[in-house]
This record gives sequence, C-alpha cells and structure tokens, in this order.
Amino acid sequence: MPKYVIIGLAIPIILFILMNYWGKISDLTKNRILMVIFGIFFISIFVLLFLLMN
Repeated sequence: MPKYVIIGLAIPIILFILMNYWGKISDLTKNRILMVIFGIFFISIFVLLFLLMN
C-alpha cells in the first residue's frame, strides 16, 4: 500500500517539474523526449500483443 502512495505522489511531482522546464529546453531535446515516449508506447503494444497470443 505505501508504494502506491509514493507512486501517486511521484507522478504529479515529475509532471510539475517537466511542465516548468518544458519551455526552457531546446527543440532537439523536446523531439528526443517525445520520440522516446512514443517508442516505449509502440514497443509496449507489441509486447502486450505477444503476451496475449501465448
């Protein structure tokens, strides 16, 4: 139970820090961050499909 509280607090704090610094980082870094997020999402779809087929 305490780990869920920590996760629940960590996500808004990370999002708040990200929103504060998003305008200050360069366009290249923004593109890299978005590519990493999209890549993780894309790979997770195939992992989920693989696990559901077995």
